[in-house]
Amino acid sequence: MPRRTRLLRAVVGALLAVPLSLSGVLAAGTSRAVAQEPQVRVYLDSMTPVVDERTRQVRISGRIVNTGDVALTTVNAMLWFHDTPLTTRQELAAAARERPGERLGLRVDEPWSLVDEVTERLRPGRTASFRVEVPVEDLPFGAAGVYVVGVDVRGTPEFSSSRQTWRARTFLPYVPRGTTMTPVEVSFLLPLTSAPSLVAGDTFTGSDGVTGTTVADGTPNPHEFGTDGRLSRLLELGSDHRLTFVVDPELLAEAERMADGYSTSAGVWIGPDQAADVRRWLNRARGVLAAHHTLFLPYADPDLPTLHQYQLTDRYQRAMDVAADAVRKYRASGTVSWPSGGRADAGMLETIAASGGETVLLNREALPRLPADGSSPVASLATPEGALTALLVDTNLTAGGPAGQSSPVHVQQRFLSETALLAMQDGGGGPTPLRRVVAAFPRNWNPGPSGQTLFRAVESMTWLRPVSAAALLSQAPTAYGGPLARADRQGTLHPSVISELRQLSTTTETMLQLLAEPEASEPALDLGFLRGTSTAWRRDPLQAAHLVETMDGNLQSAISKVSVVPPRLVTLSSQTGRFPVTIYNGGDEPVRVRLQVKPRDPELLDVAPIESVRVDPNRRVTVSVTAAASGKVARQAIQMEARLATPSGIVFGPPVSFPVQVRGYGQVGWVIIGVGLGLMALAAGTRIYRSVHSALRRRRAGGTPVDPAEAGTATEPPTPAEPAPPAATPPGSADLTEQTTSESAPSPSVTLSDDTLTDAEESQARSSGTTRTDRKPTKPTGTHLAGSQPADTARPDPPGGAPRGTAHETSPNGTERPTQTDPAVAPAPSTRDRT
Repeated sequence: MPRRTRLLRAVVGALLAVPLSLSGVLAAGTSRAVAQEPQVRVYLDSMTPVVDERTRQVRISGRIVNTGDVALTTVNAMLWFHDTPLTTRQELAAAARERPGERLGLRVDEPWSLVDEVTERLRPGRTASFRVEVPVEDLPFGAAGVYVVGVDVRGTPEFSSSRQTWRARTFLPYVPRGTTMTPVEVSFLLPLTSAPSLVAGDTFTGSDGVTGTTVADGTPNPHEFGTDGRLSRLLELGSDHRLTFVVDPELLAEAERMADGYSTSAGVWIGPDQAADVRRWLNRARGVLAAHHTLFLPYADPDLPTLHQYQLTDRYQRAMDVAADAVRKYRASGTVSWPSGGRADAGMLETIAASGGETVLLNREALPRLPADGSSPVASLATPEGALTALLVDTNLTAGGPAGQSSPVHVQQRFLSETALLAMQDGGGGPTPLRRVVAAFPRNWNPGPSGQTLFRAVESMTWLRPVSAAALLSQAPTAYGGPLARADRQGTLHPSVISELRQLSTTTETMLQLLAEPEASEPALDLGFLRGTSTAWRRDPLQAAHLVETMDGNLQSAISKVSVVPPRLVTLSSQTGRFPVTIYNGGDEPVRVRLQVKPRDPELLDVAPIESVRVDPNRRVTVSVTAAASGKVARQAIQMEARLATPSGIVFGPPVSFPVQVRGYGQVGWVIIGVGLGLMALAAGTRIYRSVHSALRRRRAGGTPVDPAEAGTATEPPTPAEPAPPAATPPGSADLTEQTTSESAPSPSVTLSDDTLTDAEESQARSSGTTRTDRKPTKPTGTHLAGSQPADTARPDPPGGAPRGTAHETSPNGTERPTQTDPAVAPAPSTRDRT
């Protein structure tokens, strides 16, 4: 039974799994169908520029690109036409904002011969070309004006039966016979700019330098300078049609550095052979720019609205100075400032004028009170720093469209349509004014192979008269005192770029403060900062941040080459002392630096201020540091930190630690030395004194006059043996000693009489602690009397002593010896006896 149960469960599970698996397959198929949605792009490469009395056919050619993952079958292309003309520039601007398919029109598919059968099968990733031609009489043109035309591409996705349509739209001027057209003078401005890639010297950002003025990693692209490169096409286009060049001097400076070889920030060297196209283009540019009307932008084309918004305009003057130098070097016509977005407020205009600028490119909308009829392409603007001449650009002329399409064909057709409508305007019953407009191409415009077609079409139009910008600038400008349109504040550089720029500005300021000769390096550092502010970085903020970060890293590395070489161990033998600290400059430029030394605990040690010193490249300078320990320090090691700073106090580099050992025995040592010297002086004085005293005593005892010179050199005679003390000393008797007040007083004589003391005198002497004498002195002296006895007792001679009438003197070594004296008068005691 259990076996049958297990078998039944297995069969039921299998049957239930079948519909689940089928639903999974269906779901997977549905997901694949959704993922395989066909995607097609339609590009217009060329077309009939205008329909006039000479035109017989309207022709449009282009490409179909299958960008999806589903093959297309039965792909056809046919002309699309809207039969209502646009008669004003406002209507044209509104149509340019439309997306293909929003405007209803006619699809010309009858007769079928007017349809281009492109291909039976267009695989994913493949491209097919198309070409449609329709006779003018088959198109329902009406009044003069501009018509919206285009191409519809129809195809069927593989494994599907539904037909799908993809569209491309543009504009077509229609100028029939008898249409009044006022001539329009047009000046073309052709930007010659590129995103900066120079880091410093001959080093550029990027890795290999060949595939990379601008690839994904920012490496300068030599192919841009090649025969078919963008920069070469722009140069030849301007030369062939005598256009006005608007040139960034930074591009020419980079080309000069690349011409003989360069290296990348990754350390790859690009040799001169690989830079041959750069040299050829640079030589060609020198001749073309000098021969045509050329205006130089400020160096690196700084994003002026961004600089103003973030208060970074302090280096704009440098950018204008470099532009002025380029004008002289390349024999150009002058300089021009071109604020990003084509608008500028009063502060920006004042900055331009203060920096020496005289001409500024602005959009026509920047001066809203000027007429839009093309009568005032040049205006005069007053600023506190002086007047500026504004060359007003009509941005609609080169805007392309609809839906932002900017291929050469779209730009061409928009330009012809705008100028045709401008030429069709009447003067309102009065004399028709001359129409003059300025057309500026985008900064990164690539004319491609069809760039020449645009200008050939312009030159073939009867209502267009190409002129140079110099011709417009030579005419009297229109004074403008009205309001300024609000400047473009939203399209500034990315915040990440601003953050990197602020860091670079701080590092640059530190470097300038550090250098002993900053005037030699300041221009290059300023130009590096300006490269990070280029308007080109609006299109590529990641590469901008990378360039600025690389430049900042190089400066940080240069600053770190100035370092502190700390001492291994410093010992202060007293509370105050000096010790040396070495500063090393491993860089290529002389610096002026200030050493900062402080203890980790500020209460333990005070360090005197240190003056800044100059350190030449690859040299060391030793600085003497004076430190004083506080009273809290007693024989301990203090951790010190040494750092470097610029003379103005900007600290840089990491701190360096080292110990300072404070011994704390300095004052004690000086006290010991002073006491020792005092004792030595006292001992020497005592010895000299004893010698002189002994010499005097011997001379006087012998009756010989004492020569002072000899007294100072007399030698002390041998001292006899000390006599035996007396047999008995009466109780209470003691030696009588008295200190004299002046050693210079004369030694009084002492006379000994035979009279004895009375009982009262003896009692008084005992009470005062003195010893009875057997002779009463006539005057108290400091003489020491030895061997005295009481008056009422027998006075026998002491054993071994001197007879009565003999005084005892103390020898220099402290012993007493008897001296025979006259019984009536004792000899005068010496100074020695008084001590």
